[in-house]
Amino acid sequence: MICTKDRPDDTRRCLESVAAQSRRPDRVIIVDSSAAEATRRSVEAVTRQTSLTTKFLKGAPGLTAQRNLGLTQLDESTDIVHFIDDDTILDPEYFREILAVFESSSEVGGVGGRISNLPEHSPRWHRRAFLLNSRRQGVLLRSGVNVFSFSGDRPRRVGWLSGCSMSYRRRSITGLRFDETRTGGGLGEDVDFSARLAQRAPLMWTPMAVLEHRQSPINREEVAAVARRRIRNRWRLAGDRVGSVNPTAVLYGAVGEILISLVKAAVLRSRQHWNLAAATAAGLGDVVKGTPV
Repeated sequence: MICTKDRPDDTRRCLESVAAQSRRPDRVIIVDSSAAEATRRSVEAVTRQTSLTTKFLKGAPGLTAQRNLGLTQLDESTDIVHFIDDDTILDPEYFREILAVFESSSEVGGVGGRISNLPEHSPRWHRRAFLLNSRRQGVLLRSGVNVFSFSGDRPRRVGWLSGCSMSYRRRSITGLRFDETRTGGGLGEDVDFSARLAQRAPLMWTPMAVLEHRQSPINREEVAAVARRRIRNRWRLAGDRVGSVNPTAVLYGAVGEILISLVKAAVLRSRQHWNLAAATAAGLGDVVKGTPV
């Protein structure tokens, strides 16, 4: 399942990498909320060239609503549903390796792959002190911070899955839906959905299933806006009692982010860090006012 909006070229490249898989999916569902028809034309072109079985759906803008629309297309014949972002490029063995983890245990509810272009993981002591990072990979901290998995030589259990690479056993997600109150790009919707599933079925991460997440600049919020929205997301996770996330730890982490940004702004004379401190503080203000995610 690929959800997209106004990214016809990204979608085409993504679909081409799906078509090149050693183990192709039975069908590909594309949920598009673009105003124009360029994405539909890209999908039709790749379908003709590669003989992929595709289903094209038009949906209202909003990633969580698009994901839920796609879920309505699943039936009893569906065993595994793979979510990938429209700006990802898959290694040819991606689906084969994901399915190998599901096939290793009938208890596994979800599997994610290794994002090859993640930045180097460096959990500095001050960020760990404020519950903003961890030496453990793939965990959802009490502060609501989700730590990525980036290295390893074998599959391991994790607490959440990244939205650009998350696959689920259909029967495991029965009754679960993505939170449509998360507007726009639905920041945090992947953590929310996968961490709720982790409370009832194991989630796994495998380094063998590799993809590149190219982070298309189209329809992407600026850094300060994301930082502000991120605080509201963490507060929502605490309010919904997702995993071990709790309000006190969320506030503690947010204060830590402000302090760290202010110190860096002063030492480095960095406007960017001043802006991040202000955005995080504004996020706390949003929490007080009850602004939705």
